[in-house]
Amino acid sequence: MDYEKYKRVLILTGEVSGDMHGGYLLKHLKQLSPELKAFAIGSDHLKDAGAVIIKDITKKSTIGFLETLKNIPMLYLLKNKLIKILKQQHIDLLLCIDFQGFNTILAKKAKEMGIHVVYYIPPQEWVWGSEKGVKKITTITDKIVTIFQEEYDAYKQYTKNVRFFGHPLTQIITDANVQVEQQKNTIAVFPGSRKQEITYCFPEMIKIMKELHNTDNKKKFIINLPNTHYLATIQQKTQGMESYVTIRTGKTYETLAESEFALVTSGTITLECLLMGTPHIVFYKFNPVSFLIINHYLRKKFKYDYYSLTNILSGKEIVPEYMQNFDTQSICKKIIEILSDDKKVLLLKENLQNIKIKLSSKNEENLLVEISNYILS
Repeated sequence: MDYEKYKRVLILTGEVSGDMHGGYLLKHLKQLSPELKAFAIGSDHLKDAGAVIIKDITKKSTIGFLETLKNIPMLYLLKNKLIKILKQQHIDLLLCIDFQGFNTILAKKAKEMGIHVVYYIPPQEWVWGSEKGVKKITTITDKIVTIFQEEYDAYKQYTKNVRFFGHPLTQIITDANVQVEQQKNTIAVFPGSRKQEITYCFPEMIKIMKELHNTDNKKKFIINLPNTHYLATIQQKTQGMESYVTIRTGKTYETLAESEFALVTSGTITLECLLMGTPHIVFYKFNPVSFLIINHYLRKKFKYDYYSLTNILSGKEIVPEYMQNFDTQSICKKIIEILSDDKKVLLLKENLQNIKIKLSSKNEENLLVEISNYILS
């Protein structure tokens, strides 16, 4: 097979999770095509994999209406810059990773320029239930690689050029080969990677940590951040809690393996908890004005009764989830209730294992090789 059909790839991702997936994928693409030259909108993972980073916008990543408006001027200028790069650098493969709004604009433009377009981790139209959205993605791409069976089922109705190989996190976690023993009374805390999560979600996490520690002073917490972007802020906000709070960066799987429970914001971390078999609760909080708009949209478009991927994939609520207006004391009581009942913990882990089977591949060790092979073929 001619793996050197594509010489120059532009990879587009605007979030920390997308950068992680992009980095792992690029390493495997380069194993098949060592001369492949990669440019990227990304961060540390893509840089470590050998990409030339044009701009890192992961710190600008956001969810919400008002928050997104602030980024429009920057994204507009970046779009124009990337269109020039597509021409000047003779890009022959555009690889879009998640980051829906921005990537669909660039994908459409690249397609018009005759550039091969692959969408890896496409927009979650299977969650939002938009037939129009699914069709749009199929018209601006040459290939689509999905990471959920449900996602594949939605896209395959409108294109033959879509594949589902399994979820890449299954291989990424296996390759990490974490050898850490679980510590009783240790709870993992994942504040997220976005500024608004640090602003609105993390203060609630602090309340929960303090309440749980006051109830049982044996409880210890490990806060894990994906990078150092907000490390100083987290350190400042947890002053006086050093006796029972440890802060780490970039140690997701070690932290989950060491913890008997996890407190997480919604996102990729919920899948990582699921695949690591770590019981968890999920909550999210927005800017109040943004939430009014988002909540209206959710009621109108969202097709599931739950918002966390753990529960969506399960088809029922197996982990507690909370959105916007919640009482942290109630969350603490729920955590204590779960951890004090071995049968509940065992059932929760069994449910997580059942979902993991749905996401796994028969060829798990070579899943990213299969994906790379499809993209370059």
